[in-house]
Amino acid sequence: MSVEFERVDPTRVRDDVVEFFWEQRHSWPGETRDDYYDVWDWRYTALSEGPPIVYVARSRENGALIGHIAVYRRHFRFGDANFVVGVPGDLLVHPRWQNNIVGVRLAMFVRSLVQKGEIDAVIAFGNEIADAMFIRFGFTSLGVMRTYIDLRDTKPLLGRRHRALTMLAPVLNRALAVRRRLRGLPHGKQLPRLRARQITPDEFLELDRSHWHPPSRLVTSDTSRFVVRRYLTWPRGNYAPRCIYGLFDSETGLLEAYVVAEQAVRIKVWDCQVNSSVLDPPSAITAMASIWPNTGTVLVPTLPQSLLATELVRAGFLDRESEDYAEASTHVSVYTKPGNEHAGLLGDPRQWNLWIGARHY
Repeated sequence: MSVEFERVDPTRVRDDVVEFFWEQRHSWPGETRDDYYDVWDWRYTALSEGPPIVYVARSRENGALIGHIAVYRRHFRFGDANFVVGVPGDLLVHPRWQNNIVGVRLAMFVRSLVQKGEIDAVIAFGNEIADAMFIRFGFTSLGVMRTYIDLRDTKPLLGRRHRALTMLAPVLNRALAVRRRLRGLPHGKQLPRLRARQITPDEFLELDRSHWHPPSRLVTSDTSRFVVRRYLTWPRGNYAPRCIYGLFDSETGLLEAYVVAEQAVRIKVWDCQVNSSVLDPPSAITAMASIWPNTGTVLVPTLPQSLLATELVRAGFLDRESEDYAEASTHVSVYTKPGNEHAGLLGDPRQWNLWIGARHY
């Protein structure tokens, strides 16, 4: 059987793709075909700043869909330079074709978007096998994500080991608080008086960030509408809900940082963006943690080679391998066109303030 590849309008292949994913029970949350339609509708309206790019593979004999990959557009910024970055997702090949070159060809189409100048770079999040394939294509490895932990209440952790150990919790909590404070003192900025609170989606859409200082790292430059769609409108199934929190200057009322967090037994930070002239992300996360009720642990997945990771450890966060299998096995790599004036910057893992929310899920 021969195969044909085509770049398509995702809305034109919606039914074919949903049926293809449903037949293989792709790893989307949902138990029915209608659930898969809901997930598709969210992914193709909420994960991309601008129209997502989709390639499909079909059998020439009967036109059946046998492969699919999407590229979601994200905007990043470094100083005054802006970049359009593609994040591949939903790479799926029919089992009968997985030993063929279908998957490789689909992945090569992603690289061609950079070569043609349609986007500036591709960030690939994949397991070890996928990462090895991207590296062969000329991608630069940025490392494997790790989790940085702010342990604020040790009682639940000690209680899981032995009930009697919970008596030590107050002493350990005080020791960790002192450690956190001492770690932050030599390097912390003199912060203005800030107040933290949860932000509603409608309120976030109205907030102004035009006064934010140009960043000295590669950070996402998402519109407010994208942030709301990406984090607050998804069909989450059994997943924990996410919320947006803001830090406001008490005198001016201006928004100086926002944090997107998943609220469960432990708080997981999905995204954090700050006005870099006022504070850094660890300071923003620590300030937000003060208003999260009953917070025992704050988890921050990011790249260990990054300056962000260094700042988290400096602020008192513990560097640990993630307990989440998907995160612990997430390899990150980047591709940009050789000769690009920003290739050195984009290929430097230290410069990426990369949060788990940059992934395609």
